[in-house]
Amino acid sequence: MCKMDAPETTSLFDVGPRKSIFLLVVPVLLLIYYIINVIRQYFRLRHVPGPFLNALTPLCLTYHSLKGDMTEYVYKVAKQYGPLARIAPNIVVYTDPDTFRKICSYKAGYTKGLWFEFSRWDLNSYSCIAMRDSATRKERKNKLAPAWSSGGLAKMETRVDKTIKTFLDLIERNYLPPKTTSVAKPYGRPMEFGERAMMFTLDVATSVTFGRAWGFLETDSDVNEYIAMSEKMLPTFGVLGTMPWLVYLMHAWPVNLLMPGEGDRVGFGCLIKFATDQVNKRVNNPLPAQSDPEKAVEDGGDLDVIRCYLASGIPYADVIQECITLVVAGTETTAVALKFALLSLLTTPSAYRKLQAEIDAYYSTHSEEIVPYSAFKASSDPTESSFPYLLAVLREALRLWPPSAGLFSKQVPNNGGDTLHGLYLPPGTEIGQCMMGMGRYPDVFGTDEDDVNSFRPERWMEAAEMDKHDGGNRYERMVGAAELVFSTGKYVCLGKHIALMELGKFFVEVLRRYDVCVVDNAQPAKVRDPIVWLAKDFYIRFTPRDIPSK
Repeated sequence: MCKMDAPETTSLFDVGPRKSIFLLVVPVLLLIYYIINVIRQYFRLRHVPGPFLNALTPLCLTYHSLKGDMTEYVYKVAKQYGPLARIAPNIVVYTDPDTFRKICSYKAGYTKGLWFEFSRWDLNSYSCIAMRDSATRKERKNKLAPAWSSGGLAKMETRVDKTIKTFLDLIERNYLPPKTTSVAKPYGRPMEFGERAMMFTLDVATSVTFGRAWGFLETDSDVNEYIAMSEKMLPTFGVLGTMPWLVYLMHAWPVNLLMPGEGDRVGFGCLIKFATDQVNKRVNNPLPAQSDPEKAVEDGGDLDVIRCYLASGIPYADVIQECITLVVAGTETTAVALKFALLSLLTTPSAYRKLQAEIDAYYSTHSEEIVPYSAFKASSDPTESSFPYLLAVLREALRLWPPSAGLFSKQVPNNGGDTLHGLYLPPGTEIGQCMMGMGRYPDVFGTDEDDVNSFRPERWMEAAEMDKHDGGNRYERMVGAAELVFSTGKYVCLGKHIALMELGKFFVEVLRRYDVCVVDNAQPAKVRDPIVWLAKDFYIRFTPRDIPSK
């Protein structure tokens, strides 16, 4: 009997000579392509000064974002290599207000850069902040504008006032000395203000956007663990801010399975679900006036932002994105301003006493329950406000602690590029803003580094007084530079006034009623900066005051 040879068996990992060559050549070709691309990018902007390693890879920025010193690092590089400094292969930054205004002007051909891609929560729909095409963005912004007109702000003010009262009630309930004990206690339990500042701005934003607050202050808790989960996501946002093209990877299978969604019980997914439900509610139950954005109100008479957006003709899916963006962007940045303005005041006793004296003086002749925005509304003339020192405090805090470390890069026009500070920038170059440098720009704020880096609200009053005597424009230039945190020109923030409204009302009403102090004078708070300034373990105490009255 003849024997048949057994068939040859091949392993999954056995490859022939041709396949071996293929598996070897492909990685080599990809590596060569990468090296050529790095070299090409390097030489494209080789004339712009900056650290050598930054010209080769964006990972330097990524490292500092994860380290938590992003703003300070960009400022250090810009200061050393400026007025234009290269901080990544295709990104340069500047620190002067005039360049900022030129790039953001209506006539400039700059468009939003790749940085804005990471603000897209859904690749199938857009919010205005994520729109990079200038014409499309302009059309959308015009549709958003009615909700943020002076009439709209007046109606939103009632919601801000209600949230202020809720915060004051929270202090009374949980953070004052007990009144029923036989032993007098000078203080109540300390409040961790870093988280409470976020709770306050979240309740304002959700009330203005959805018609009712989410309930952070009422429950004195992190509803749906939104704040905790947001902070856990900050490193991811920091990485996306330095390598925004990764957003496409995050929305691709299978990575997208890890992204927040409507089915989540905690965190960002809950906001997506809530926004979707609230927009659906208004779509399915339209009001007679919903066709007119100026009359898009709900039963209480307050402006309903969602109805106003729908009435302006914004697509349903995009309205959801606009609402999510409004809550996310409006709360994080305003909370930063709130935390660091208070931290600066509590660590500068002379400024704290001056502000409190100004508040007491106002209420010696006024009797409003909550101060109206018109009393301290920002102006280029400090004498037009009943609270000139309050405005100086807020502007000084914004100058020193710009709310976002984001580059908010714009893209150099395709029609021939541009020349800034004597350096040619080819089309497609991304140019970002260094807000920390903007608030310390020597031509505006002086060359004394110790003074420029210190919290001194008096500088604003001094500048206004000097202008009266010699007809200068110091004060106007300082205000213009500090308020660039809200951007300018075609990119100016629609929520600027409601942010200033929140800040002003908060300080007036809290310092009117309470004395506030930090618990740990040696280290009032732990500060980090992955992509926004964070103040952790920021514990404060409240002591009731005798409220001055008319």
